[in-house]
Amino acid sequence: MLSLAVADGHQLPLIHEVHADDQHLLNTLEGEWFEILHAFPWQEYRSHAAVYYEALYAFNQAERRAGEGTDGSAAETKEEAKQRLLFERATMKGPDAPPAPMLYQGMVVEGEAPKVDPLSLAPGVVPVRLVGRKPKCFFGLLKSFLGTTLMGYAAEPEEVHRLLTTNPSFARVCGFTAKTKTGGYSSLQVPSLRKLEQFGQRHHRLEAGGLHVRHCKCRSG
Repeated sequence: MLSLAVADGHQLPLIHEVHADDQHLLNTLEGEWFEILHAFPWQEYRSHAAVYYEALYAFNQAERRAGEGTDGSAAETKEEAKQRLLFERATMKGPDAPPAPMLYQGMVVEGEAPKVDPLSLAPGVVPVRLVGRKPKCFFGLLKSFLGTTLMGYAAEPEEVHRLLTTNPSFARVCGFTAKTKTGGYSSLQVPSLRKLEQFGQRHHRLEAGGLHVRHCKCRSG
């Protein structure tokens, strides 16, 4: 059940699609990894999800500023470069002319990443951003790395990506859907290898900061 903070403003699915493959995995010993992921206690990892989203936001902001220029100013357009080169020519001003005065010096304020309320997070529910694409779901990414380990593979981004793109049941239980040819971007689509590599790096930092994934066998026999 979602908390009131999560449920408020979010449309809950009216139709829950059940796949025969998923039902089969829930009732076989070979699908024990599926049952563990299906019953994953995501509520215990909300605080780690908040830390991840805050760090991701700060990283994206830093990359955006780096793309705008080393001094924080917007990248110069082709037309602006033409004007600058034209008026900097020696024939356009006297030899002793001082440089053009600065008309306005704006104050640059470094904003902090907005704090994320852990209770507002859930599988498929990510923080709302005013700009940029929605981030991939932390819980889905975490389950994909954990599930790869449960199936006996190394929790490396390449291996995780292979399983997500070749095993539909694995992708679904992690909370992801296959990318369609006609649909646009969705935060619930299977993440790219680059996104998995980025999460893998942050996941190691989270582990160093106290993230310990606990899982147990769901079967009593």
